[in-house]
Amino acid sequence: MKRVKKALNTVSAFQFFQLARYSTLILIGIVFAKTALTQSEIGEYETFVFVAGALSFFWLNGLLKALLPIGNNSERSKTNIFSAFLVIQAFSLLAALLLYFLQPLFSQLLLNRHPVPEINLLLAFIILSAPASLVEHYYLLRNKNKAMVIYAIISFGLQLILVLVPVVLGFPIKWALIGLVLSAFFRYAWLWILLIVNNELFASGAFIREHLKLGSPLVIATLLGGSAQFVDGFIVTSRFSEEAFAIFRYGARELPLAMLMANALSSAMLPAFANDSNRHENLQQLKASVTRLMHFLFPLTAVLLLVSKPLFPLVFNPGFAESATVFNVYLLLIISRLMMPQTILNGLQITKPIMLASVMELILNVSLSLVFVQFWGLPGIAFATFIAFLFEKIYLAYSVKKRFNISIAAYLPVGIYTLYSLGIVVIFIFAELIY
Repeated sequence: MKRVKKALNTVSAFQFFQLARYSTLILIGIVFAKTALTQSEIGEYETFVFVAGALSFFWLNGLLKALLPIGNNSERSKTNIFSAFLVIQAFSLLAALLLYFLQPLFSQLLLNRHPVPEINLLLAFIILSAPASLVEHYYLLRNKNKAMVIYAIISFGLQLILVLVPVVLGFPIKWALIGLVLSAFFRYAWLWILLIVNNELFASGAFIREHLKLGSPLVIATLLGGSAQFVDGFIVTSRFSEEAFAIFRYGARELPLAMLMANALSSAMLPAFANDSNRHENLQQLKASVTRLMHFLFPLTAVLLLVSKPLFPLVFNPGFAESATVFNVYLLLIISRLMMPQTILNGLQITKPIMLASVMELILNVSLSLVFVQFWGLPGIAFATFIAFLFEKIYLAYSVKKRFNISIAAYLPVGIYTLYSLGIVVIFIFAELIY
């Protein structure tokens, strides 16, 4: 028990939360595939979640990243969460209104003329789910690690029950969507309970202005960085058949464990880097945390590279055998994921280089995709993403060095990282040649 308590810190607790969230999504997908639901019904559920995410991912992630470095300011510790809530709630209402009035445009351009699924439920989900994301960030900022783990288990357990039980009992997919909205309502209500019980229903105009000032470049950067997947999809649909698009989508998934754990580590370190007086200790902690992740994630990636080709036809069906190559290219993103100069910049509230890097990454990704697709087809688009992401991290590392004279060796174990990266590339080439 003592070892568990020692291992449970802000980083590990936040990583557990993100893993629980992703595991819930995976379990829902697996159970859906085993029930009597048709592919059309499952597609309706996925479209529902996709539209909600497309309308909120950029401003929500940007605002949450901006909150972490400034959220523990002792002068206004009772105002920061509620002030952030007011900002995020306003954005969620605007997103819902945008969807409501632009339904025909969404249907025409994004949904291939199909109606927006269950529009009333979708509007409610957008309004509730985005602000509810503040709960885990409240626990993170207040160092309530055990509470975050318990909250993750209860909230995602409830989501599994509310979404899956109706489907298992044979009810239409609409009841699963109702369950999803109810689970968002639970998290939303719990946020209000936290604010009321802890007497934090105070707003600060100064904090809101600072939050928006710091968050605006991050919102733009997240929008530009997150847009790459949509642009890649458009390139595929404009040049290939629907079957080819399905093959690309099944393969275009990097190792989720790497993405979640790296993002959780980066987010959890932001409050620490906001205190620049402990810069050396923070850099050492980031370097040690990245080292631990490397020893776990690089070997796991190597194994997946070697087994993906025979596994894909078994897990899905032989029609998706080509997806394995796209998947293998996306596995290479682990090389850029474990470089974290953006954590230092975000923590020190230097956001303009991140926005500029996102612009360059998007331009490079689109340009290389259009060129590489001519030579290598679908894997060429994936290669473009790998190169663009790596370029972005190298540029941010250069920015950190130029602004703060912090070398990459201060927060990344360069020697072992280089060996691991070269090893992964060699294994990738080997895996592609032997099958």
